[in-house]
Amino acid sequence: MISGTCLEIRTKKFLILEGEKDEIVNEGMYGKALCLYLERELPKEGLAVPFFTAEDWGWWIEVMDGDFVLGLQIYPDAMEDQHPEAYAVMSSVSKGRQWSWKKLRKIDLTRNVVEIMDKVERVLSSDPEIDLVKRQDDFPF
Repeated sequence: MISGTCLEIRTKKFLILEGEKDEIVNEGMYGKALCLYLERELPKEGLAVPFFTAEDWGWWIEVMDGDFVLGLQIYPDAMEDQHPEAYAVMSSVSKGRQWSWKKLRKIDLTRNVVEIMDKVERVLSSDPEIDLVKRQDDFPF
């Protein structure tokens, strides 16, 4: 995993939304309120958010920084039917160097990934209702 590309957040801000239980794939994998928040706030940092969706492990948010596309994976640390108070926000790109078919060689994506995670961190850290935003090198839960 690229160092520092997981954010641990703690807050009571992102409550389970009405009807969300019908959208999630696995019990307790809430996070739609956080996705809606990031969809609204990330464009202020220059990131486009084309879509987000529930996945079996949590939520996926696609973000674009110019022509670079990245998925943010949202994992709640919650039990079924309890409002999550902790989340992990992780980059879908875990290895810095990846093969590019367009360039026919390995390219280093580390800078792109870190810049996006920096922007996500700034958004979350600037919100006084979010108690903790902490960079992690790996999944915190």
